[in-house]
Amino acid sequence: MSPRHEIVRFLLRFAVIAAMLASCGGPSTTIEQSWKAPDARIGKLRNAVTLYLTADGTMRRNVEDAMVTKLARAGIRATPSYTILSDDELEQREVAKAKLMASGYDGVIAIRLVSKEESIEYVPGTFDGYWGPAWSGAYSPGYMYTETVVRVEVSAYSLTNNELAWSALSKTVDPEGRGAVIDEVTTVAAKELQKQGIVARR
Repeated sequence: MSPRHEIVRFLLRFAVIAAMLASCGGPSTTIEQSWKAPDARIGKLRNAVTLYLTADGTMRRNVEDAMVTKLARAGIRATPSYTILSDDELEQREVAKAKLMASGYDGVIAIRLVSKEESIEYVPGTFDGYWGPAWSGAYSPGYMYTETVVRVEVSAYSLTNNELAWSALSKTVDPEGRGAVIDEVTTVAAKELQKQGIVARR
């Protein structure tokens, strides 16, 4: 095989390996969709609570604490709801709302798992047709891999106006576990809440 054929085969193999490494990389979270209420109608939240509804008490604490931490890093005041509201109070919306407002809170940042999906993806093989009969020497076979996609909804509610101020759907690809999803989503959400002017700095 000529040196030129060897170079082409090497480049094709390198491209396949690079694609495989990319598909197996760390978690990548982005905002897929978002909505924001008109600024004139709802002001910035200045003292909110973070809320994650689940029957798993440990998960609730982990998610709410992570969101509070990320907001605090941006100079934004927030408190995990588990330190204020009991499970029974959470089941009574008006009771929970009255208690939060009486305690001086003006908003709720709610987090909800929407879906977790796994799919098998296929990357077709490639070859350099220019080489004619020699194409088999420059061929890279296709391959399959599994992709995991987790979607989480983050919404900011104004207790003062009793309205939704902002909502977004995040997408995390191939997370390394629940901890990675929590870290990625809360990081992205905190930045977006500040960027969109939903929350006020201290």
